[in-house]
Amino acid sequence: MRSTRLKTATLGLMLAGLVFSALPVAAQKDYRALEFPPLNDIVTPTPTRVVLDNGIILYLVEDRRLPMINLSARFGVGAVNEPADKIGLAGITGAVMRTGGSTSMSGDEIDETLEGLGAAVETSIGLVSGSAFMSVLKDNVDTVLPILADVLMHPAFPEDKIELEKVTARSTISRRNDDPTDMAFREYRKLIYGAESVYARHTEYATIDAITRDDLVAFHRDWMHPDNTMFGVWGDFDTDEMVKKISDVFGGWEKAGFVRPDLPDVDYTYDSSVNLVRKDDINQSTVVLGHIGGVRDNPDYFALRVMNDILSGGFSGRLFRIVRSEQGLAYAVFGIYSANYNFPGIFYVACMTSSETTAQAIRSLRHEVGRMTTDEITEEELNLAKESFLNSFVFNFDSRREIIDRQMTYEYYGYPQDFLEKTKTGIEKVTVEDVKRVAREYLQPDKMRLIVVGNDQDFDEAMSAFGEVNEIDVTIALPAVEAPEATEDDVAMGRDLLVRSAEALGGLDAIAAVKTFRETAEVTVVRPMGEMNITIESLVALPDQWKTVMQTPMGNIDFILSGDQGWIVDPMGNTQPLPTQQRDSIIEDQWRNPLILYQRLDAEGLVVQHIGQEEVEGTAVEALLITPPGLNPYRLYLDAETMFPVKWSGQTVSQQGPVEAERMMSDYREVSGIMVPFMRTSTENGNPGDKTVTQMVEINVELPADAFAAPE
Repeated sequence: MRSTRLKTATLGLMLAGLVFSALPVAAQKDYRALEFPPLNDIVTPTPTRVVLDNGIILYLVEDRRLPMINLSARFGVGAVNEPADKIGLAGITGAVMRTGGSTSMSGDEIDETLEGLGAAVETSIGLVSGSAFMSVLKDNVDTVLPILADVLMHPAFPEDKIELEKVTARSTISRRNDDPTDMAFREYRKLIYGAESVYARHTEYATIDAITRDDLVAFHRDWMHPDNTMFGVWGDFDTDEMVKKISDVFGGWEKAGFVRPDLPDVDYTYDSSVNLVRKDDINQSTVVLGHIGGVRDNPDYFALRVMNDILSGGFSGRLFRIVRSEQGLAYAVFGIYSANYNFPGIFYVACMTSSETTAQAIRSLRHEVGRMTTDEITEEELNLAKESFLNSFVFNFDSRREIIDRQMTYEYYGYPQDFLEKTKTGIEKVTVEDVKRVAREYLQPDKMRLIVVGNDQDFDEAMSAFGEVNEIDVTIALPAVEAPEATEDDVAMGRDLLVRSAEALGGLDAIAAVKTFRETAEVTVVRPMGEMNITIESLVALPDQWKTVMQTPMGNIDFILSGDQGWIVDPMGNTQPLPTQQRDSIIEDQWRNPLILYQRLDAEGLVVQHIGQEEVEGTAVEALLITPPGLNPYRLYLDAETMFPVKWSGQTVSQQGPVEAERMMSDYREVSGIMVPFMRTSTENGNPGDKTVTQMVEINVELPADAFAAPE
């Protein structure tokens, strides 16, 4: 019986399918002909605006749905206000206001209190404004609101928390050339605004090192005032009661008569340029080209937004449809005509493409920008662009925070409170002719600044095909190391001591005869999570080939350097280019290896000077300052009796940025007539580092023919 029902149902479905498939095509309605009723009007709460006696501006919205109270703050200060020699000061100040706690409650005590209440207090300072945030259960607001006030009014700025933020900043600097896309847009902003512009500059090791606690105190004193502050508050409260709470807690914050200064102007001239960031450890290119953008109070802002969506609006934009889908020239393609509130934004079109299609991608991007100024705009493109904005308009109101933050934003930048509604109305009115007009007026396809990050040796055409090429140097500048003035006597004595040391190790002729060596060693690696023991094998073919095989519990990791090229092979056999920082670190280590240093005594640019006698762990030593060509100097210490190198010290770069490193060398043994240290221990900033115990060294041994070849 059950089987019969199933067969009957199946037969019914088959018949229904035949009926529908037999319907004429004309009866199937095109999706473009579908009609929908207009959306209901969006009803949103209107924030109450109050100005306290000391100048704090409040926006408040009652919301009884949850027993929570939230506060979002905005301060009229940003990184644009920090001195050029202390870039990073604003961000560190914003962070340590919270992590360092107040003069009455440490940051750690605040953490413990907030964790116990399930509450949050945060502070930060960005490019053009600062912010703070508080979230707390209604019943605990009288405990947490004073904590926020104390942090904002009386930050302690303890040295240890400042140094922790500086370590984080240095670590960020050390990794900033790892991502080609980040590199491209960082350098593109410099092309548009200027390398020294407050809108494009960035931290360096030297600017971070220059920041002191006094700087944070002064920056806070100069900019953090109640009449430079706005609070948005939403949650389960009575408005009058909340105004009184905030007034009571912040009442001691005295008005300063503060007037926020105007931002610097942007001086821009439309022209074209071709710029290259050479990165030879990647096989794809990041391409960005464009020019200055606009501001939101421009009457053409609405038409420019629609134009932007037609050109680069996601899957439906011309860039995606043509450059990526039809031509297959990009892994990702995107763009924007951006408009800021109080200084010009930027316009760009960009893509990530294979190295071998870089020139094609550049031409395609340029062509699509040009087409916006010459070709017709279809009604379908116009309607799709407008609908993409209008259909997402409701998401501007999906949280109380968005509503209240937007009101503060408009007042902060001097825009009308109904600017979002004006934007909606303005976009609804945009026509095809409006888009054509603004495209012709604002886009300059023949005056765009181009930047490419990639390996130009693999490009399908030379970059010079697009104009004179400016190669941008993105080398991360290390803090300058001051060296004492070298007299002729110091230099002569320094070289003499190095020669004597070379003779003590086996003689200059014997050292010069070293062409290859192989070393096996056990290394104790010290890391924050503990120690790890690994075995390494190093193969060296002088002057510039180096391979280290690390035997880890997960498998072998190979580091290979051959001339100016390098690779890493992971335990799975995957190969990737050796990052620039690691390549430079290997080159630096070569100069600090006495055997290689002594082979290069006559290298052009090498400076050696004697800087005196000292003691190293109770041993009298001769101290030399070694400055390799193009590198920072380091100190080499020679045992005054044996002339064996016992230590070097100097600045090196770790994942946390520059550190003061030391390496002790001991347990010298003879290998093929040359004395070699079998024990090396290191420290970084005085903290214990790795310990290397050599198991075996072979000199002038035959190495595999493919030892330094590019992995397949």
